[in-house]
Amino acid sequence: MPDPTIALSQASCQLGFLIWTATSSGIDRQFIAGDPGLLLGVTRDSLNRFFFDDDWPTQAGPTRGLRRLMLQKARAHGEARCRYAVAVGDDVTCWLEELVRFQDDAWNGMIHRLTLAESPLVMPPALARMVRQLFDPLPDGVFLARRPSPGTALHFVYGNPALLEALHRAPDTWQGQRPEDLFSREDGQRLQHHLAECEQSGQAITVDEILHHGEREFHWRMVLTVLESDNTATPFVVGTIRDHTELEIARRSAANAHRRLRHLLETSPAVLYACHPQPPWELNHISRNLSRLLGLDTDAEKVGLLDRVHPDDIDRLCTWLKGFTTQHRERRTLRYRLRHSHGHYLTIQNEARISRPIREGATPELVGTLLDVSREAELLARLEIMTERIPGLIFQFRRDPHGRYSFPYLAGNDQSLQTIDPRLLAEDARLGLERICRDDLPTVMAAIEHSARHGGPLSIQFRLLGTNAKLRWVTARAQPEQQDHTGATLWHGVLLDISDQIAQETRLRELTGTDELTGLANRRRLNERLNEEMSRARRHRHTLTLILLDLDHFKRINDTWGHLAGDQVLQGIGRLCLDTLRQEDVIARLGGEEFAILLPLTRLDAGQQLAERLRQCIEAHDFGLGEATITASLGVAECRADDDIETLLDRADRSLYTAKRTGRNRVVIE
Repeated sequence: MPDPTIALSQASCQLGFLIWTATSSGIDRQFIAGDPGLLLGVTRDSLNRFFFDDDWPTQAGPTRGLRRLMLQKARAHGEARCRYAVAVGDDVTCWLEELVRFQDDAWNGMIHRLTLAESPLVMPPALARMVRQLFDPLPDGVFLARRPSPGTALHFVYGNPALLEALHRAPDTWQGQRPEDLFSREDGQRLQHHLAECEQSGQAITVDEILHHGEREFHWRMVLTVLESDNTATPFVVGTIRDHTELEIARRSAANAHRRLRHLLETSPAVLYACHPQPPWELNHISRNLSRLLGLDTDAEKVGLLDRVHPDDIDRLCTWLKGFTTQHRERRTLRYRLRHSHGHYLTIQNEARISRPIREGATPELVGTLLDVSREAELLARLEIMTERIPGLIFQFRRDPHGRYSFPYLAGNDQSLQTIDPRLLAEDARLGLERICRDDLPTVMAAIEHSARHGGPLSIQFRLLGTNAKLRWVTARAQPEQQDHTGATLWHGVLLDISDQIAQETRLRELTGTDELTGLANRRRLNERLNEEMSRARRHRHTLTLILLDLDHFKRINDTWGHLAGDQVLQGIGRLCLDTLRQEDVIARLGGEEFAILLPLTRLDAGQQLAERLRQCIEAHDFGLGEATITASLGVAECRADDDIETLLDRADRSLYTAKRTGRNRVVIE
């Protein structure tokens, strides 16, 4: 069997414990198990040079004195226990626990090295249970911190669930960490300093700190206290946390909102005010930008705005203010004039309403804004003058999704709609549309529908019935706007009287299409009518006949009687033709003594008969030339399906040439 003494010595070294004994005086202290060199960092011989009731020479810093106190308690009570730290190397500090008994005038002691679970960073089981019972249910954060050994940094040894949840950390990632490990370096150092300050002073302190954990920012108010212990050199520091993060965020948000609101009020062109809702409407508040609007002091008690109202506007303003009641809280607007501190008047738009009381039992206020609209008022006045003087209307024309029409806005100097109440037209446009000429109304409505469907501008000319029951030509030009929220179409446009323009264009057309001497159509007008009638004849399969007429020996008349007499003969021929032919027939002078007669819906034989009758009228007519007789040769041609203007004229011209060649004063058909 192995020697029990040797076996005990080996076991004590492996398990890290010492067993010693001594008499009452302690002079004969002996180590009966274990190696003090391994556990205490000193040899047996060197220990003999120290007093029995003194600390070990390697005992670390603040733990010195604890062992001496323990021996005193054991001598008095028979047993004592304590923990202390020893330095067993340059950078190695171990925590030891020693149990001592004093009985029958003899000492017995056992020292063992603490395991990790028994280290200073792990609370004793009894303390851990008490801490969890006290702090785990609390809604505020709580932590405990201590130093692993004297002179080292403080480490967290506990964090309650509320704190760990706020930081999104598990208990094993919190315990044993330094403040610098969990927060930013600068924040951790400040917190380390606060913990050390509390530890050294032994008194409770309150600190407010902003700590950064990852990308998050915490505003904490911490109360730090020291948890005293008789058997340890590194006490626990207990911290209770009141998280003010949300409160700080709300405070910052409120402060920012206040700054923004103040900035808006000071830079806004609108002056905000609040006053009593009853006469004399005393001001309770007015924003600072009043000084920029009217050049006045912004002290509500010193501002007398009613005294600055234009004399012509004061009664209207007072009536408007009296119209506000607590039963009717709708927003109302009024424009009037206020005198600036420099003496001139500004046009002010006052928009106000009765506010709800800010607290129960409080008196409602009249709150509103004052806005300088002088420039706008001036432009509106100019616009009213312009709209009253323009020969037409500025309008808004609206078609709702159900096809109903209205005129939301009408202004101008047009007499056509002056007899209709604008309020009726704002409800229903039919009273105005009924003034449109019946023949033009379908074209107008078609143009409106096309503009609404395709979003293009509306531009149309039509006739409108005036107040004197006479038709006038007008032009309407407008741009459509699709109102998406209602599905309606709103046109913004102008209506102008163009009767004079149409009359002038008619006269110009007559001049450009009329022979100056005879008043008959000229060649240009004849070609236009030929094109129209030939197209109509083809479309409806009608007949069409053309007659060319040329006066015989007309040069002799000019040579004998003079050109003035010749002109009178040409004018007489024109009148004879007009008297002989139908209203729908076209008589044109082609030039010189040659004429053309267009006969719509006329066959060749009927055209021949008409030409013969016209020839006879000319021959029998007295042109005031004495015994001289005026005769004419006529060529007749009927329009064919494949004819154009040139071929029809050519065939009629060949018939006229045949009449001339065969003796004149006759009618020849093709």
